[in-house]
Amino acid sequence: MADQLDILKRLQALDSQLFRLRREQEEKPRQLEQAASAVAAQEAQLKAVESRLKTLQLSQKEKEVELQTREGQVRKLQGQLFQVKTNKEYSAMQREIESLKADNSLLEEAVLRLFDAIDQAAQERRREQERLAQQQERLRLERERIERELAAVGEQLAQLERSREALVPDIAPAALAAYERILDIRDGLAMVPLVSESCGGCHRRLPPQVISQVYLKADLVTCETCNRILYVDDATAQR
Repeated sequence: MADQLDILKRLQALDSQLFRLRREQEEKPRQLEQAASAVAAQEAQLKAVESRLKTLQLSQKEKEVELQTREGQVRKLQGQLFQVKTNKEYSAMQREIESLKADNSLLEEAVLRLFDAIDQAAQERRREQERLAQQQERLRLERERIERELAAVGEQLAQLERSREALVPDIAPAALAAYERILDIRDGLAMVPLVSESCGGCHRRLPPQVISQVYLKADLVTCETCNRILYVDDATAQR
């Protein structure tokens, strides 16, 4: 059993790396999703700014058309002003002209304010376009980086899998089955060393009888708390 424990320890070293790399393999696409989400958020921001700019431009055109219509009305009334026959009609038409001119003055101010707002919105759109371009470049670089790293991880996994396949036939089926069952439920850590008479996995103090059995190396001994297989590591265990 001592030889089997040694092989299992080597297998555990491989499996620890395999679990770590597989987690890394799963995490990297999520990193890319975060970068893509940042681009999507920036695209939405740009779309909102463009929508506001379009609304302002539409409002400006409407007010300019209204102003042109009112200015036409003023010119028409001014042309009719000298055709009236009484002072009363003249005064009434003059008041109407002045009222239209006052309204037109307010419209002109509104058009000028819209020009300023449009200019500011156009500048904001340019800034948002620049931010979007930056985010898209970050996404491109992030995608390239992640693809490179995933390729490297894939190569490492393949090498480790080959090493594992070469090691597995040397392990007794019952011992391998027990090890792999624990490996699965303990997230890649099926074997742990004794550490100061405690389990190196859950850190619970072990009974003397269990510690003696671990040192004997006559059978697979598991922790009563976390069920991991225990072994002696001269660097950490103390008798």
